Amino acid sequence: MTSPSTALPTTQAGRFRPELHGLRGLAIGLVVLYHIWFDRVSGGVDVFLFISAFLLVGTFLRRADRGAPMRPAAYWGRTFKRLLPPTAVVALATLGGVYLLQPPDRWMPALTDAVGSLLHVENWVLIQRGVDYYAAEETGASAFQHFWSLSIQGQVFLAWPVLIALAVLIARWRGLSVRGVLAVAFALVMAASFAWSVYSTATQQEIAYFDTFTRLWEFAAGSLLGLALPWWEQRRAARGAGRHRRGASAPGLPRVMIGWMGIVALVSCGLLIDVQGAFPGWIAVWPLAAAALVLGAGTTGHRFSVDRLLSTRPAVILGDISYGLYLVHWPLLALFLAQTGKARAGLFEGLVLILAALVLAWLLTRLVDTPIRRWPWASAKPWRSGLVALTCLVLGLAPMLGAQQHLVGQQREAEARAVADNPGARVLDPDFTVHPDADPTAEALPTTAMIGKDWVAGQERCTGELAPQGFETTRLTSLCRVIPGEEGAPVIVSVGNSRLEQFSASLIALAKQEGWTLVTLWKGGCAYTPDAVLDIAACDGFSAEAESYLERVTPDAIALNTTSMNRDGTETVMPGMEETLPQLAAAETQVIAVRDLPRMPFNPPPCVQEKGPDHADCAPPLAEPLTQERPDAALLAEHPDAVTPLEVNDLVCPDGISTPVIGNVVVSIDDDHLTGTYAASMQDAVDARLREDGFRW
Repeated sequence: MTSPSTALPTTQAGRFRPELHGLRGLAIGLVVLYHIWFDRVSGGVDVFLFISAFLLVGTFLRRADRGAPMRPAAYWGRTFKRLLPPTAVVALATLGGVYLLQPPDRWMPALTDAVGSLLHVENWVLIQRGVDYYAAEETGASAFQHFWSLSIQGQVFLAWPVLIALAVLIARWRGLSVRGVLAVAFALVMAASFAWSVYSTATQQEIAYFDTFTRLWEFAAGSLLGLALPWWEQRRAARGAGRHRRGASAPGLPRVMIGWMGIVALVSCGLLIDVQGAFPGWIAVWPLAAAALVLGAGTTGHRFSVDRLLSTRPAVILGDISYGLYLVHWPLLALFLAQTGKARAGLFEGLVLILAALVLAWLLTRLVDTPIRRWPWASAKPWRSGLVALTCLVLGLAPMLGAQQHLVGQQREAEARAVADNPGARVLDPDFTVHPDADPTAEALPTTAMIGKDWVAGQERCTGELAPQGFETTRLTSLCRVIPGEEGAPVIVSVGNSRLEQFSASLIALAKQEGWTLVTLWKGGCAYTPDAVLDIAACDGFSAEAESYLERVTPDAIALNTTSMNRDGTETVMPGMEETLPQLAAAETQVIAVRDLPRMPFNPPPCVQEKGPDHADCAPPLAEPLTQERPDAALLAEHPDAVTPLEVNDLVCPDGISTPVIGNVVVSIDDDHLTGTYAASMQDAVDARLREDGFRW
């Protein structure tokens, strides 16, 4: 969102446009109302992006008309001097709210969001988190999620001045019309971005919604309007002057009707369209066209016109605080919903939230935005503006990065004492003895703030003979990782989904101990099923490439799941394993046939945080199928020399109870996955079972 002070609502000639200022206030008002009361998206954000580009182009056109240099750096300093201080204040205040009101496992993601918001890259943070299978599942939206649009706007505020400066330079060099060259440049950007937006929205809408490149066409459209509208208004003024000389009345009624058409279209957009599910594809033309109608109608002076409504005192005040209102309303709503567990605010609760947001927005504008914007010293020279922006950035980032390092340091400190304080699965060994230096008050590992990061991962990309080749490179190049052993060491490959990945922390520890090289081929949600068709294109492709890789590399051992614990509570033989296992056995490769792990009926960490690790509600019984003979027992028995069965569910759920914390180590990241820390603590037990059943390290 553009700060109301970032660019004055004027035309190219500098005339104040009250309807533009009011339109900005109306758009943010719709955003707030739709978010708080309707749990919907209004299209108001798109209008803001559109208006911000309209104003930005006007700023540079006025310089071009005077023959002045474009000076992008000066624009950056002035703009971010105004944007960053309120952003930093709200980001730090929101972190305080997260710290006071949300559990520790939300702190690290919030800090990452805060840093991304201040650096204006939060949209890319959200995209990465949304497509990252391993991102910790969160209850409710991030309190920083609304910064996605501010981030895109900030990126455009960096790129657009450079584009404009290059276009003006070319126009002056070749003696061309500045507006003509700019129009061609913006039209090309608009066409390319709009095409990508339509395609991306149709194929990956959740990514497209936050993607800078799917939104550029909205800025380009606003820029084109900024080029065309002054020309159109000049022609309209000339026609009006001619009518006045002839004594004819000015045709104000059509413009009044056009303005109202724009307002009705804007207000109804969020009601009639699933904006969050359909944008930013072609349907986003709706709110932009609505805004263009309002701006095109201009200042009519008619008593029943839209511009008269948008020029009233309430609309002006709303326009004045619109930037602050956008900044504060979402954290208030997100923290309220997280604290109460509600899906949306009720009528009275929503009214309280709106009033609180209005008050905080007014205070933010009055105490932070306006004083810095009107600070004579900072505004006198561009470098001073840039210094203020840089200072705000440093002052905001310092506590955020410091808090991140503090949480990481707590985890590392606990890990350094893990042998004594956090034995994990080792306590299940009948011969286990407590370490003499053990601290009975030590925090469980992984620490609550870091549990969402406790995923297992290979250390290096596969290279040389172990690198995917040919057909295998489509998916495996980004997935193949290796923990190298000694030169010429035997190779073991762990292949399968993220559940096997987490268990494989125990195999990684053993491979390091034995000097083996361990290769990991893991894809979230995709078990290794080369002889089954699962109707999941990504998984079928993964298994086919992994099969080719295994046939080419011929590892000494392979670890994979041969059973599947399904979400309906049943356990079955992994699809296609009746064909896959004999093929692996015939290749004279040792196969570690891992029985699948339990799926919890709920997410254990939040239960532990709320009720404690010893509460019965947090310790469900082991699923009944996993207490019985494994369904692939007969299949495994057909290949006794090549296959080593491995089952560890008694280590995950001792005595048939899924205890959430064992040996001062948290067992599960979520309802589907072990923590890497606990899986690694199973190393000794896994080693003993493999050797007992004939596996040869």
